Amino acid sequence: MKKKNGFSLVEILAVIVILSIVATMATFSVMKTRENSMKKLLNTKIDELEASAILYGQENQSSLEGKCTVDNEEYEFCKLVTVKDLIDNDYYTTSEENRNNKKDLINNVTNKSMLCDEIQIYKKNNRVYAKAINIKSNDENNVCNLEL
Repeated sequence: MKKKNGFSLVEILAVIVILSIVATMATFSVMKTRENSMKKLLNTKIDELEASAILYGQENQSSLEGKCTVDNEEYEFCKLVTVKDLIDNDYYTTSEENRNNKKDLINNVTNKSMLCDEIQIYKKNNRVYAKAINIKSNDENNVCNLEL
């Protein structure tokens, strides 16, 4: 009887196929986890922008004029601001920069500038609210050309 040393070609190929399948599944899992964390980070930025817009609205209530519709409800005291407005007026601070080394806020999902994104500030029952209504940076084809 001959003593067998090493592995056969079929055994080696089987191990390679199994490792390839496991690596592919792990890669997709990591990519999905990363994508979900980028979406959560973007939602956190939007929440912070809305909070900054509320502060802006509270300190500038006289500038809330004109009518608007938010979530299918009409309001009389409103103002539409951009992320750039909040940054320029020191209601939101960012350490992010664009290619020109200018202050910017980047959408983590699309890697687009959020400076053109719009937030509606409105007053209801003597309280100021804000809602991000036009997140242009979510559109892959939209380009924000504003610079700080």
